[in-house]
Amino acid sequence: MPILNCSVQNCYYNKEKKCCLDGIRVEGSTADTVNSTACGSFKEQGEGSYTSDCHCGMSPETKLQVQCEAVKCTFNGDKKCCADRIGIEGNGAKHYTETACGTFKPE
Repeated sequence: MPILNCSVQNCYYNKEKKCCLDGIRVEGSTADTVNSTACGSFKEQGEGSYTSDCHCGMSPETKLQVQCEAVKCTFNGDKKCCADRIGIEGNGAKHYTETACGTFKPE
């Protein structure tokens, strides 16, 4: 399982650049660049909902399962990410399409 570093601090599931989910989904079945990918698990925080605790009520995970649709990525192994680390980008995103897998590397 990859170690996640998520810079999307306005995501409902983000705490301390980690994720409160036990797994995420990277979108981009036809992706050939970083910007063609997206975190399909992104959920924007509601206005006024920010607290220092994880919004979903779970502890943040250091390592997690990454289901990956970006089949043209070097790190994709049977639609699972096999990178040691994964970085999700897109701070300030309002929609999942404004996020990206910064670890994406074309084959």
